[in-house]
Amino acid sequence: MKNQLCTRQVCFIMYAYPAAGKILMMPALLAYYCKNDLAFTALFIFILQAAAVCALAAACARSEKTFFQLVEGAFGKVVSKIFMWLFAAFFVLSAFVPMLEQKLFVQAIFYDTIPSLITFLPFFALAVYVGAKGMRNAARTADIAAPLFIGALVALVIMSVGESNLMWLLPVLKTPASDIFSGARFAMYNFTDGAVMLMLMGRFRAARGDVKKIVLSYAASALTVLIFLVLFYSIFSVLAPDQYFAVSKMAIFFSVLSLVGRVDLIAVYAMEACMLFGLLLYLQIAVTCVCEAIGSEQTAGRKVRPAAAAASVAINAILLALVIIFNEGYAAVQKVYGNYLWPIFLAFSFIIPAIGAVLAFISSRGEKGGRRGGKGKEAAGGEL
Repeated sequence: MKNQLCTRQVCFIMYAYPAAGKILMMPALLAYYCKNDLAFTALFIFILQAAAVCALAAACARSEKTFFQLVEGAFGKVVSKIFMWLFAAFFVLSAFVPMLEQKLFVQAIFYDTIPSLITFLPFFALAVYVGAKGMRNAARTADIAAPLFIGALVALVIMSVGESNLMWLLPVLKTPASDIFSGARFAMYNFTDGAVMLMLMGRFRAARGDVKKIVLSYAASALTVLIFLVLFYSIFSVLAPDQYFAVSKMAIFFSVLSLVGRVDLIAVYAMEACMLFGLLLYLQIAVTCVCEAIGSEQTAGRKVRPAAAAASVAINAILLALVIIFNEGYAAVQKVYGNYLWPIFLAFSFIIPAIGAVLAFISSRGEKGGRRGGKGKEAAGGEL
């Protein structure tokens, strides 16, 4: 397969998008269940997710095959196509709750007087276009999103850190294990990083030195989120569970804002752009999976093929219908995800990536063995 990304872009994707997607609603969600131990809950999930990302990054240095090619080689073409459709459905499922969160965020923060569904509908016009463009477009937007995210985050942290009180985080590790587990279940839909890395496998050429870069990028993303969670709770304390859209509220106590106005919203706007890019990545991957399942090229040069356009329209139509149906039902949807759907995210983001890494290592050993055997036969043939 022709490389669609470079290592730098993979690093940007594994840093900016995981962090941006987790700092909107997850801080309040974890604070509700885990109170001042919210960062420890996130750390536990991050450790498991980082293990999956690390294994996949190492696998990318050994094999240039995509996950679906590895599955086809091990189990056959039919099983591979089943996984293509399953992952397409998974990324649509992964996009739904973040899309509801983005809708609520846009309505609450950017439109004070007309918080209606109409204000969010233009997003779908962008989503149909970008979703069909494929992984190469995702790589290019990552080049923009990562520096934008870093600059916006640094600005918000600088404006927020002076109002924090770390003593509100004490005493640590006093939250019951059942509450920690509940927080982990309900936050699980935010952790699709292993599945994203699995879909990037085989779409870029990774040298052995690149493995460390990718792992460090994801570790930096995890550290960013953990610092944000600590800062968030140290500002709002027991009020943290009620502080939805944390990223827009972190800097409101900064004294300078009373003189110059809400300049922090500039950073919030930049952060929102990064969150939208991260959300669009799910749709781009879903369209890619559909195109591979039906055996059609996604793009020809810069032109989108009809199959990719049709797949993007269909996926966005499904999500639009769901957004309209559950326009006022975010809390109910979140409960369904936390109570019933979390095993799906556990399987697709943790277990299947581990299986993909194992298949890549097995495949690479087989290829090396085949090459050595081929050389031996050639040598024997020469002697004869």
